[in-house]
Amino acid sequence: MAEISRIVDLYDLYKSYRRVARELKISPNTVKKYVLRVKDVQEGLANEILRVVYLVFS
Repeated sequence: MAEISRIVDLYDLYKSYRRVARELKISPNTVKKYVLRVKDVQEGLANEILRVVYLVFS
């Protein structure tokens, strides 16, 4: 998990799959895969929280 966090943190810093891949000595496709998966989970959680808040307050 720490490795995935490192990938995402570096991507947030550099905004480049290739640069992160070069620094960590992994494939750019691997960087992209994990960044997109983490972003999907974050977006899904945010949407779920908004849905619950809407249900509670409506």
